[in-house]
Amino acid sequence: MKFKTKLWKRGKMSFATTVPHIVLLNLDPESKKYNVIWEYDDRSDKWTVSPSS
Repeated sequence: MKFKTKLWKRGKMSFATTVPHIVLLNLDPESKKYNVIWEYDDRSDKWTVSPSS
């Protein structure tokens, strides 16, 4: 599955992007606030997102 999103500059060294809804299926951002952890795996060349504890 692939998603195309926009990336825009927020500051001198800061960027932002949108997150496809399907990425958030295991979370409930509508009723809870989350701090999330983004991890990149060099071997699989993939990003994952998970809630932090």
